[in-house]
Amino acid sequence: MMRKKKSRKVGYDTRKKKKMSSSESPSHNVFVYGSFQEPAVVGLILECTPVIVSAQLHGFHRYRLKGRLHPCIAPFETGVINGKVLTGLTNAQLENLDMIEGAEYERKTVEVVLTDTLEKMQVEAFIWANKDDPDMYGEWDFEEWKRLHMEKFIEASKKFIEWKKNPNGKTREEFAKFFSEKTMTSSDQSLSHNVFVYGSFQEPSVVSLILGCNPVAVSAQLHGFHVYRLKGRLHACISPSENGLSNGKILTGLTDGQLDNLDMIEGDEYVRKTVEVVLNDTSAKMKVETYVWANKDDPDMYGEWDFEEWKRLHMEKFIEAAKKFIEWKKNPDGRSREEFEKYVHEDPIVA
Repeated sequence: MMRKKKSRKVGYDTRKKKKMSSSESPSHNVFVYGSFQEPAVVGLILECTPVIVSAQLHGFHRYRLKGRLHPCIAPFETGVINGKVLTGLTNAQLENLDMIEGAEYERKTVEVVLTDTLEKMQVEAFIWANKDDPDMYGEWDFEEWKRLHMEKFIEASKKFIEWKKNPNGKTREEFAKFFSEKTMTSSDQSLSHNVFVYGSFQEPSVVSLILGCNPVAVSAQLHGFHVYRLKGRLHACISPSENGLSNGKILTGLTDGQLDNLDMIEGDEYVRKTVEVVLNDTSAKMKVETYVWANKDDPDMYGEWDFEEWKRLHMEKFIEAAKKFIEWKKNPDGRSREEFEKYVHEDPIVA
């Protein structure tokens, strides 16, 4: 009796397995947040356009990637990403996504919220493997991508399909160059950055010297950070502080070259990070980049930096230092950055 029952159970399992193997492949639902939101790209990579539904992924931020046409996502406590779920994908279609994303992404199961019904859904998503990658910055913009890069990306997608069908001895690394910004025309190469500044870069005359123009600046607040003085320096720094509140400006629409200038003048003592600020005029929240003091326990940090005091006492000297920085960047003449830095140190106090 027991053997007969067991036999029927085995027979049922066997039939079930045969039924599964005869189907093309199991069904996958994949959350996409970058170029794969565009049906024209999806159609090329998957060789069909699946049913697509809008969704949100909480707890992640969508970053730009320096030198790439595509974004990535990484964990971010208060982040929310709008994207799409590609539904009912086959194993072969998922393999195409895996191959085009490459080893720099990890495919993981996440929970999204469907936009229309607010229903929660378990799906797969491609997450950037190196969550501390210095090439991640700012916030990737889908509409900007469509306007500036979609045409090129579609061409790159066509080359991917050709390469997959006939590698002809070429590696994936050789293929990957088609998705790099380096092959864009010079008119496309400058991406847009928004940077929160809280010290001397709030002053338009300093900004125009360092960036070569005065970008649109909007007032904002950064919560959870304090603006400190630095012993012996003309400039300020910020560091995490539970009840801190930093008033400053957002310099909007900066190019890669302008961001390089800011990186160079700030140096290794600052770390450029993505933070969330609140715009003063609208109370809207915005993801931006800012420069955080690398050594949060630095004994040279003290008190509270005062912008008005800086303008009154140190602005003139700082503008001279900014001019010397620009001269030094154009012609280092064997001098190191350390030699340049002396220009942004306070003069000894005269008795």
